Amino acid sequence: MRSPAFLCFLALTMLIGCSGGGAAKLPQAGPVSGTLARADGSPVGDVLLMLQPTSTGHMTSFEVDAEGKFTGEAISGPYAWFVAKSAKAADADKALAKVPEAFQQGSLDRRVTVGSSPLAITLP
Repeated sequence: MRSPAFLCFLALTMLIGCSGGGAAKLPQAGPVSGTLARADGSPVGDVLLMLQPTSTGHMTSFEVDAEGKFTGEAISGPYAWFVAKSAKAADADKALAKVPEAFQQGSLDRRVTVGSSPLAITLP
């Protein structure tokens, strides 16, 4: 049986579509940094932040450290996002259990735009 996160990813991919005709040249990825926190400002850490493009780009993931900070590269544009289990965190199951289940699944209702400013993603 497939995990709910995988099924949501599959549904997002089907909704957004996949290019099928040759290799299109994507814009170059640029640096991305940001934070993942709760509404009260406390960090959400030791998880994986997943970004699924809603236009140009490819799925991107960022390891979120214990302080809720992440860095990496992505193509500028709009993304849907969700939180997944980190393969690197010492107690990944415990860290993911602190994330509301709704945020562990893909949703086109949660979007963020990757651009020049740091990302600030907030969970309830």
